[in-house]
Amino acid sequence: MKLNGEKLRNVRRKRGLSQTALSVGICTQATISLMEKQNRIPKMNILTAICARLDIEVSDIVEDDDNSMTIIFDQIDTAIIRGNYPEAKRLLSKIKVKSLGNEFDKQRYYYLIGMYQVENNQMDDAIFNFALILTQFSTMSANIYWALTTVGMAMAYERLGNKARALKFVQRAVSLIDEKQMTGGQRQWQVIYRNIAELYIELKQWKEAIEVAKRGIQICRDNESFFLLDNYYYLIGQAQLVGGQRQAAKSSLQIALDVAIAVDNRELIKKIG
Repeated sequence: MKLNGEKLRNVRRKRGLSQTALSVGICTQATISLMEKQNRIPKMNILTAICARLDIEVSDIVEDDDNSMTIIFDQIDTAIIRGNYPEAKRLLSKIKVKSLGNEFDKQRYYYLIGMYQVENNQMDDAIFNFALILTQFSTMSANIYWALTTVGMAMAYERLGNKARALKFVQRAVSLIDEKQMTGGQRQWQVIYRNIAELYIELKQWKEAIEVAKRGIQICRDNESFFLLDNYYYLIGQAQLVGGQRQAAKSSLQIALDVAIAVDNRELIKKIG
C-alpha cells in the first residue's frame, strides 16, 4: 500500500486542523509529519482513526502500489468462490511469499491459502494459517481481512463438527464488523457477508443469516453490482426454508435463479434446479 501524504496534508488543512490537533488521542504529531512528508504508513488502527477524524475513507489517501497483486488475489478469490480449485491452486503457486512487498499482501496470501485449504478439507492446515494471521498481523486488526480470517476460522471449525466454536468465531467476526471502522474494498465486504450468511445457515441461525445476506444485497444495490447477488438471494431462500417460511423461500430462490441465469452462474443454476 502507498500513502499519499500530500493529499492527507491538503485534507487536514481544509478541515482547519494542525498536525498536533489531528494527532490528539491517536498518535504523536511526529507520526502525522512522517505521513505527510515521507508517505509513511502507520499502524492500521492509527490510520483508521486519523481518517475517521478527517471524515474520509482510508482508500481516499491510500492506494495499492502493486495493482497486479490485487488482480491476482481477486482471481484466486473468485476461483475459490466458484469452486475452481485447480485454478486457485495454480494461481497460488505463482506467488512467492518472500517476494511479497508488504504485510498487507502477506495477510491476503495466507488468508487465501487458508480458504483454499478449507474448501479442500485440509482443516488443520487452514486453522494454522488463519491463526498465523490473527497472531502475526494483529496491528492490522482494522483491516477487513482480520474479520475475513475470523470467519475462515469459523468455517474450518464448522466443517470439523465443532459447532460451538464455529458460532463463537462467526459472532466475533460480526462484532468486529459492527464495532470497528474496518477498511476494505467492496468485493471483500460482499464476500464476508456471503460467508457469514452461509455459516449462520449451517449453524441453524436462520434469522441472522437473512439479516447478514440483506447487508450484502444492499452493497450490491449501492454499487450497482451483480457480484454474489444471486448467492445472497439463494442463501436467504435456504435460511427461510430452515425457518419454515416456504412461500417466502420460493420467492427468494426464484430471484436467485433469475439473477444466476443473467450472470451465467451455472453451478448455482444446478443447485436451484
